[in-house]
Amino acid sequence: MVIEQEPESIYQEARARARAEGTPVSVRHVASVCHEWLGALGVGVYLLGDLGVAEPACATTDTVERMIELQITLGEGPALTAVRDGLPVLVADLSHQQLLARWPVFGPDAAAESVSAVFAFPLLMGQITVGVLEVYRAREGALSSDELDLALAFAEVMTSQLINQVVEAGALDEEALAVDEFHGRWQTVHQATGMVSVQLSCTLAEALLRLRGHAYATDRRLSDVADDVIGGVLRLRPNDAPGIHRSRDDEHG
Repeated sequence: MVIEQEPESIYQEARARARAEGTPVSVRHVASVCHEWLGALGVGVYLLGDLGVAEPACATTDTVERMIELQITLGEGPALTAVRDGLPVLVADLSHQQLLARWPVFGPDAAAESVSAVFAFPLLMGQITVGVLEVYRAREGALSSDELDLALAFAEVMTSQLINQVVEAGALDEEALAVDEFHGRWQTVHQATGMVSVQLSCTLAEALLRLRGHAYATDRRLSDVADDVIGGVLRLRPNDAPGIHRSRDDEHG
């Protein structure tokens, strides 16, 4: 059952969870409330990084962590479509043939993780998309009218929370956001991207594409590939093909 709540009630519950932890309220607490109130399989939040690429901010379950990392690696999926278009992407049935054609890798991999439906909502500051709120469900079916209203309220609260934290910190940085360990681990991807950029004398954007390509070609998580680069286990060569194509969802910038 949907709990009919205004944004202030969402804030109150998020603040209560933060107080119980003895930590400042953050997007992670809002995501936790969203997970529970929408009866989700999991909830994920993305932020747009310096390269204009979606990056993980938090995930409420391990499954969502994998789905977020998969979308970023592939350059395809509902969250990246929401970033590109600046509009909600509501997928009631991921097994639909049209969606499989649009997201040929993400769709089957999501199904293998027991994800049947996913709903992505852009986080907008004016006309600028700064992130995405993504809700996963294990059962097929559209959001009801009440559920959709509630999800939109969560997106509004999430955006406001981001603005508050940016204003307080004076910058959109990891420490200020007080996000979860998933986002902290993603800093290894940033470090590896910089290393590959130097090694291959290429732009950061090209270096990230090559890391993504290697992760895709070897069927590994991008964060694990980044760890290998930092540890000296892996060194990409100039003649290595990137390994993945640029999808339409990549071309939002």
